[in-house]
Amino acid sequence: MRKEGAVLQLNDKVAIDESSYATIAEAVVSEKGAGGGRVLKSTLKPLSMSKLRSIYGLITNVYTRVSSPDDLGQNISDLQYIKVKMAYESGRDSSAKDFISKAGLMHLLDQIKTYDQFILYCRYAESLVAYFKFYGGKE
Repeated sequence: MRKEGAVLQLNDKVAIDESSYATIAEAVVSEKGAGGGRVLKSTLKPLSMSKLRSIYGLITNVYTRVSSPDDLGQNISDLQYIKVKMAYESGRDSSAKDFISKAGLMHLLDQIKTYDQFILYCRYAESLVAYFKFYGGKE
């Protein structure tokens, strides 16, 4: 990413930037376990890894077509389509809705105006998948 300082606001208190996206993703999917280590958050409804990959696949489909700021301009409507598909998945599966909501994936899409913000969003989404799997997300 360039040094323009891309930021996405997860909520009133949490801003995602290039130095915090992985830490925030980890906090979204994990919590302190009884032994002091981190485990998959018990407040998340059970979400299968294949459902999570499906949600992440929506994002990577656009990511593969966007390699410059000009490409983002040509594919900006695809961000809204991702949001529509996430809404559909949320309606079909309450665990997907819970995850998408807690991770802010639909909310953050509305904030993407620049290439750097898009890359930040993609890295955050990838981090969510990685930590979900790392902390024992079911298959």
